[in-house]
Parts: sequence; structure tokens; C-alpha cells
Amino acid sequence: MQPTTDVSVRPVETSAESDLFLRLPERLGGAAAGWSVPLLVEARWLADPRTSPILQGWEVARFLAWRDGRVVGRITAARPLPPAEAPGSFGFLVLEPDAAILRALLGAARSWLWRRGVARWRGPMSVSINHEIGAQIAGFGRPGSLHMPTTPDWLPAMLDAVGLDAAGLAREMTLHACLLRVAEERHRARAARLLAAWEGAGDLVIRRFDRRRYAAESLLVATLYNDGWAANWGAQAIGPEEAAGIGRLMRPALLMGEVFFAIWRGRPIGLCAILPDPTAAIEACGGRLLPWGWLRLARAMLPGGTDRARIPLLGTIAAMRGTPASAHAMAALLSAAIDQASRRGWAEVEISWILDTNLRMRQAMARLPAPIDRSWALWGGPLEGAGTTPENGGC
Repeated sequence: MQPTTDVSVRPVETSAESDLFLRLPERLGGAAAGWSVPLLVEARWLADPRTSPILQGWEVARFLAWRDGRVVGRITAARPLPPAEAPGSFGFLVLEPDAAILRALLGAARSWLWRRGVARWRGPMSVSINHEIGAQIAGFGRPGSLHMPTTPDWLPAMLDAVGLDAAGLAREMTLHACLLRVAEERHRARAARLLAAWEGAGDLVIRRFDRRRYAAESLLVATLYNDGWAANWGAQAIGPEEAAGIGRLMRPALLMGEVFFAIWRGRPIGLCAILPDPTAAIEACGGRLLPWGWLRLARAMLPGGTDRARIPLLGTIAAMRGTPASAHAMAALLSAAIDQASRRGWAEVEISWILDTNLRMRQAMARLPAPIDRSWALWGGPLEGAGTTPENGGC
């Protein structure tokens, strides 16, 4: 009997289908095929609306693509709650290299969003722009990093062709990861000289995250993030529940990592986070903690367990932007992060992600030096004529 070319897409409705959805990156070849393999226990936690920080404030539908009785792809569709002008999203995109599968997946996500009155959509992203986003377009073959997606090299061209033809999607933004090799950095000496010559140096303090006040400090991170990143392309605020969930998610990494706050005349004005990168250990165990994955992961989080780290946050609040205090705060925060990397033996630090349009940050990376190491793209467009009649809410 010849295999069919027909693809059907159905919502995830059972626990067995949910498990297929979560395990699909590994089933389709995992890292060897170009897909990120998340830690399965974390993926389950993130997929549960009762515990997930990334699902707070969103209505989400998950879909599986089937062909000849087997799963060949997956996608999510999400809209913000309450309904707002903010775009919906598609994400968690994993599939076999077949344009028919991508067309069917995008069609299902698009129809779901259209029926709920969403005017625009964007992706791929893990529900919101505050989490894993984009399809990789450059830097293939380079090591992956913490919560930065790895996708196959064939996916961007397929999204360009199928996305535009079938779903009205076009590339909207490019974002980058820059790589700092600690042995080659020139930043700390330069920043120290400039700070020593600045008359306001005595009013600037860099302090560490106070773990005795974990909840309050996590909320401060979210507050500074919401202010400092609000004007960025695609920015979406983090609410208190989401901030608490992200804090729980990052807690193991903070055993060796650190968040630094910049305090100017008693007022928090900026932050920088640096976290150890256990991606290699997660990929080596296929995302499973048993039987020995937990040991690989534990070792990666201990001194000497990894030689890589990631800086996912570095910025100051909008009111200080363009002032000497902001410039020196940024420099001092980055120096503190590099000091942390040096103490922990992290030879490489990825600073990600940086918008292609953020020329000031890209110039700062060039001075470190921290050249662009990998890049991703996001696609977006209007939701018009999806073949159904919009409705408010519903299943």
C-alpha cells in the first residue's frame, strides 16, 4: 500500500496526544536534525496552565499534524487575554521537512486565531515574545544555548515561501546572539578607567540579587524589564504571576548564575542576568532526567560543569536612557557579569537576544568584542480571509 500525501491537523485533546506533542522534537531527530530538545519535565511544567509562567494571560491551542497514522508536525496558536490589539502568535513549531505539513499547520493556527477575532499574528514564538522566539537563520552548527531555539536550516526558506503564499506571513524582524570570549574581552579595563574619571561614580552601586527576598527580587526584575524594554519592537509586559513563574524556572540556574542590579542614588535603574548554560547536557540526555540525565544536568550546574553561559537581560530604565548614569550603569553591570563568568570558569558568554534595529547595543557588542554568532527571524502579517467568520471567544 502506497503512503498518502494527505495531512490532517487536529487539536491536542488527550494526555497521550499531549505527550506526543512534547516529545516530537526528539522523535523527529532532536539536535542531530536541528531541533532544540528541551528538558521534558520542564516542557510538561510549561505546558500546564496551572503552573506555566508563559501561559499566564493567554488562550492557547495546541495542534498535531498527522499523516498515515503518525505525527509529523506540531504548532500552537495563542491570543492574549483579555482580547486586545496585541497580535496573536504561532509557535512551538516542529515538523518534518515538507511544505504540505507546514501549510496545514499554519492553516489550523490561522483559522483558530481568526475565529477569535485576532487581527494580526506573529511567530514562531513560545506564546509571547518574552520567551523562546524565532526560527534560526544563521549560525547553524554552533552550540545551542539556554532558552534560545535551535531550528533546521531548511525552515526559514519554507516559512518564506509557504508563509507568504498560504498565510500572509512575511519576515518582520531579525534578532541576534552575540558571543563574548572572556579571554579576549577588553571591556572591564576600559569601563574601570571611565568610571574612575566620572564624578558621579560614588552614587552608583551594583548589587546582587538578594536570595533571602526571592519573590520581591523577582518582581523587581519584572518591573525593571517592563520599563526598560517597553519601547522595544514587539514588547509585551510581564505580569506578577508570570514574573513569579519565571523566577521559579530560573531558580536552579541562579545557584551558579547571578542577577545584578544597578542602583543610582538609591533607585534601581538597571539589571543584568548571567546564567550557566546546561544545553549540552540536556541534549546529551535527550531531554530526559532518567536514568542518568539528572546527573548530567546536576554536573552542568556545578563549578566546572559547563564552559558556557548566557546573558538574557542587560538594560536600564527608559527615564535614564542617554544619561551618563545609564551608560556607566550598563558598563558596570556588564563588568560584574564578566567577573562572574571568570570566577565560574565560563569561557564563552552568549548575549542574547538583540534586535537587529538596536544599533546602540550592536555597537556596544562590537567594542567588547562580542560579534554576532547566531541569528533568528520572526514572521508576521494580518489575519485576513482565513475562510471562517470571526467570533468572540468560543471553542
